[in-house]
Amino acid sequence: MLETVYFYCAALGSAFLILQLLMLFLGGGNDGGDLDVGGDVDMDDTPGHDHGLWLLEVISMRTVASAASFFGLAGLSCLSAGLDSKVSLVVASATGIGAMYAVYWAFRQLFRVLQSSGNENIRNSLGHPGTVYLSIPANDQGLGKVHLEMQGRTVEYQALTSDSEQLPTGTSIVVLDIVNTDTVRVTKDVA
Repeated sequence: MLETVYFYCAALGSAFLILQLLMLFLGGGNDGGDLDVGGDVDMDDTPGHDHGLWLLEVISMRTVASAASFFGLAGLSCLSAGLDSKVSLVVASATGIGAMYAVYWAFRQLFRVLQSSGNENIRNSLGHPGTVYLSIPANDQGLGKVHLEMQGRTVEYQALTSDSEQLPTGTSIVVLDIVNTDTVRVTKDVA
């Protein structure tokens, strides 16, 4: 009886993983339909939580299929090695849970490496060339604006200059310092 359970778990879990791998290579894993839904929902005073149940993060089709596959394979291996059915059940369960968590952890690490916030970081502007958008008064007498090409996009910051001459619109500049979270100190680019 237990051998049959192990066999079906190993067969179904492995078949699902192989099918999913084939779909990944053949492009069958991401053909979704198109759905357009309109509507408006307004919910006031709903309870919110800044955390979730960690177990629900672990459970996915991939992790469950991995757990079933390894549960079945470990159980069959234990029975063929002559271990008692209770011992094989404990070993198979531990192996299945371990495989489920290992797959979850591997994908979590992969997504962490691939994740990009896309937020601009003003510290990256130091030494960066740009162009004056709104003229900048001389001798730190007022603010203007500059455009910089950073992180694959154009960003706009307020700017000061210590130069003795005003920097008119269109002047090439270089960022010398960061004044605060949205203001930089610039000078005319002499290059």
